[in-house]
Amino acid sequence: MIYRTPFANQATVKGSLLSMLLLLGSTQAPAEEITGQVVEVLDGDTLSVVTSDDWQIHVRLANIDAPNPDQPYSDKARQTLSKLALGKRAILQVQARDLAGRSVAQMFVEGKDINREMIRRGAAWVAHDEATPLAELLPVEAEAKRERCGLWGQPRKDIVAPWIWSNSKQQTLHTVVSSCAGRSGTPDCPMRRLNWVPQDEQRH
Repeated sequence: MIYRTPFANQATVKGSLLSMLLLLGSTQAPAEEITGQVVEVLDGDTLSVVTSDDWQIHVRLANIDAPNPDQPYSDKARQTLSKLALGKRAILQVQARDLAGRSVAQMFVEGKDINREMIRRGAAWVAHDEATPLAELLPVEAEAKRERCGLWGQPRKDIVAPWIWSNSKQQTLHTVVSSCAGRSGTPDCPMRRLNWVPQDEQRH
């Protein structure tokens, strides 16, 4: 098996919204179309695809943002994407490559727009960055929210957008480390630099 791109560690596979925005905004080239079979679903917006010419690639669904692995509803989002795509032939319209080496793409399975379907089923948010076609996807998200589909049916405290969740987690880490300044020898104070962020905190 030939691998077109290196596989990132699962802890860092979600990457960052900023890196995706920079890459999506840096090119106006037409989308590259790739066909293949979905062989693995890693989370609610990341898959592994074996292409028709026997390359294996990671794919990040463009313009959507599913719950992070440590968030409520993350397992159900992954299950939803699995039901829609796992083991099926997919057509990918690749828009860019992100810094994790993934193909950022619109994906169609059996004629269905999977990115849009994940929003419609309440399994992901519309990604909030300037490269996102908000006019097209926001009404779909609004309808899912109104009907309390998927994650929108959770208790209000559990409905937290992934980019807000990540920022909150990073702020918590910074606060804990800062509170130990000058007391790093005590058992409860980790030995970390203030600007150090562990890899599993860098997901968006």
